[in-house]
Amino acid sequence: MSTGDPHAPDGTATQRDGRALLRFERRLRHPPERVWKALTDPAELSAWLAEAVLEPAVGGKFELRWLNAGEAAEEATARGTVTAFDPPRLLELDSDLHGRLRWELAPAAEGTHLVFTSDVQLPGEFLIRTLAGWHLHLDYLAEALDGARVDWPNWTTARWQVHHDRYAERLGALEAVRDLYRRVLDGWNARDGAAFAAPFRDDGEAVGFDGTLHSGRARIAAQLDRIFADHPTAHYVGLVRDVRLIAPGAAVLRAVAGMVPPGSADLNPAANAVQTLTASQLMGEWRVELFQNTPAAYHGRPEEAEALTAELRALLPGNG
Repeated sequence: MSTGDPHAPDGTATQRDGRALLRFERRLRHPPERVWKALTDPAELSAWLAEAVLEPAVGGKFELRWLNAGEAAEEATARGTVTAFDPPRLLELDSDLHGRLRWELAPAAEGTHLVFTSDVQLPGEFLIRTLAGWHLHLDYLAEALDGARVDWPNWTTARWQVHHDRYAERLGALEAVRDLYRRVLDGWNARDGAAFAAPFRDDGEAVGFDGTLHSGRARIAAQLDRIFADHPTAHYVGLVRDVRLIAPGAAVLRAVAGMVPPGSADLNPAANAVQTLTASQLMGEWRVELFQNTPAAYHGRPEEAEALTAELRALLPGNG
């Protein structure tokens, strides 16, 4: 039994305010015109996605009824409006069940470059299963372009489960890296050098806002304790922008952060920062390799600096 392209890249998920943006990229061995037909012809949609009714124009109505839902078929039916229809380049559907679905096609060497996104209100507990589901449907799309059809009456979760387990492992790693970042900021806010340094590798490094390099967990803890003893320090608020695995056992986190000076209830915009955390996994445990602060000066772009301040200010107590 085919298990899809084992080299097909995994999708990514960005979450914010209860919404998730799921994004997948695929290289397909067929021209855009052929892929477009598979996306818009109801007879072809049923081979890889769902039983479909689709009015082929902006403002048209559509309905997608998933065929692997059994008795729950009505609950698994997405309905909505066609919001973009530009053959063979762009199809966008605004659905009640899966949010805004968007397929972008571009010619590529020997085929088509496909970017698929779903912008959807999604509880966190459904993220992994939804990523696995769309990954599997895109596998089915590639196979349908070669003439295959999913045997929906005999469909099982076996292939879906493989993707689900992989995404669960990967996203678990990403959450572990997010936790490292939270612990670093919590240690600073507690004015505790040992707590700040605890998530680092023995030879980890931290680069301060002024460019000072602190090398090694023990030295990081000692140097920060001296800072805390000599200076009243500001309180961090931070927002993770992105976490991604860059290789097995290696990850990069990007965040933005603001600082609330002692005795103040508001941010000091001049102290806004872009923060980068690089982490590695050793013996199953994630640790910080490098934590770096960069001033978010945005020279010549005051509107970007103001927008960042407003975004960070919304994180302060009472401003949510």
